[in-house]
This record gives sequence, C-alpha cells and structure tokens, in this order.
Amino acid sequence: MIFIQWPCFSKVLENKAISHSIEKYSFRDLCQSMGVKNNLLETAKGQTHIDCTSRVVSILDFCKKKSAKRQSLIRGRVDVLSKNNVVCEYAKSVILKIECGHDVFKCSANYKSDCLKLKDAFAYSLELGHSSKIEKVMTCIYSAEDSLDL
Repeated sequence: MIFIQWPCFSKVLENKAISHSIEKYSFRDLCQSMGVKNNLLETAKGQTHIDCTSRVVSILDFCKKKSAKRQSLIRGRVDVLSKNNVVCEYAKSVILKIECGHDVFKCSANYKSDCLKLKDAFAYSLELGHSSKIEKVMTCIYSAEDSLDL
C-alpha cells in the first residue's frame, strides 16, 4: 500500500491517495489524441487544461479517454516538474481533510454535500464513503466500490 500526499491549496490539511499510480503524457500526445493535428505550439492553461493552438482541451477528458476500466481516475493535471507533460492520476481511495471557515472553501452544515463538491477536484471517479467534521476540520473519504483496505 502506498500513501502519497498532494497539497493543492493552503487549506487542505491532508490529501492522501492510497494505491496511487500515475501515467505521464506529453502535451503533443494529448493534443493529437484529442483530435488536434499539426498544431504548432502547446501550452498549459492553468493546471487542468492545455491550449493546443486551435482549441483548449481538458486534461481530465484526455485522462478519461486513456484510462482502463480497472483503474480509478482521481484527477488529471499539468506535471509541474516537467512543465511540458500532463499526469493522469489513479488511486483506490483518497482521504481528504479540509480546514473549514476560510475564504478558499467554506464548509456548510451538510458535510456530505461539501465532500461531493470537492470530489471532482480530488477523487473524480471514486465514490464518497464517509464525511464528517470535528471542530474546524472536515474529513472526506472516497473509495472505489470495492472494500477500502487501510
């Protein structure tokens, strides 16, 4: 079992992907796979999209196209280390802890609804299995439909 933490913004206290794996692709591979041929230049548009000269493409849409049915896609993003690759991330489960009460993400009284709002950014194809709040920390646990092995 592998535990990897991926802090995305300052109010994420914990973001653990369990049984985490990645696949890397070049910007050019993404653009060609998404039907943009003979483009001159590919550039990142934030962390989740690539500008393929003639159109902007979602990295998540590309990852959905590339992922095998046996893998649980959690997110697609620009590889910040290489700056010209994208990363498709997969995991069996994700444990997310968010500090509530700040401008970045305001928690409501309905923790399940809040966790579902965060699902697309942190655990795209996983199911929400648990949501709770203790003091000012909201916990969301997402997992594949099979049992969660911790």
